[in-house]
Amino acid sequence: MKTRLPAFDPVLLAGVSAGARIYELSHAMAPSMPVYHQHIPYSMALHRRHGDPHPTQRKDGSSFANEVIVTSGHSGTHIDALGHFSRHGCLHGGIKVSEVETRDGYQQLNAADIPPIVQNAVVLDIAAARGVDCLKPAEEVSVADLEAAAKFSASDVRPGDAVLLRTGWSKYWSDPEMFIGRRGGMPGPGEQAARWLVSKGVSLVGSDTPGFECLPTPASSVHAIMLVDEGIHIMENLNLEEIAGARLPRVVFVALPLRLTGATGSPIRPIAIG
Repeated sequence: MKTRLPAFDPVLLAGVSAGARIYELSHAMAPSMPVYHQHIPYSMALHRRHGDPHPTQRKDGSSFANEVIVTSGHSGTHIDALGHFSRHGCLHGGIKVSEVETRDGYQQLNAADIPPIVQNAVVLDIAAARGVDCLKPAEEVSVADLEAAAKFSASDVRPGDAVLLRTGWSKYWSDPEMFIGRRGGMPGPGEQAARWLVSKGVSLVGSDTPGFECLPTPASSVHAIMLVDEGIHIMENLNLEEIAGARLPRVVFVALPLRLTGATGSPIRPIAIG
């Protein structure tokens, strides 16, 4: 199925002002970082160290080091491929899971199918619009919250936009049990808020939580609505603290998923320019 992500438009970057800043929107990946309990933990270990015996040490005294990384495609700041969720045995576009699922992953709708992302985005600071630093566990983001946050930053959500939701949840990044929702869940949009975003024609959504939607889910799965029904990719574990503080009405959003054939997601390093 054709992605909703817009084709790259050079005018986007040509229109960036000379005084624009680059905002980092990812968390650094480390073994200590929180990983949602349904995904495997991230680990990194040195495989070769400087000074190890031959063949890494060379006659001129130089040497190299490298590492082994074990990770889920959904560790750290990442994007969900459309194959990440199914409904009644089907992926987006009615593709049957049984026809594309192999030992080596999914033959369609996998992370390698996600193109480089360069597009317009708006940051909706739900927490600040409510006058709080962070939403509560399992607190549902409503349509009224989205509209209030858009007004707060003088933003308007347009067709093709990426929409990034700040709940303030990043404050718990160093408290893994809280961050992954084991102390009452996590905040995020409910079904009605998701359908509002769809009605606006958004092409990509993301938030600063590991689950994007309100968890425990109060109604229909927002992941299923976005990924299966609408073909809209979801990003999770975004670091939106600095960009939200700037209160920019619109930014240029850039993210490059890894070309992981068969994978249901990919780590990303997204940035905003504004």
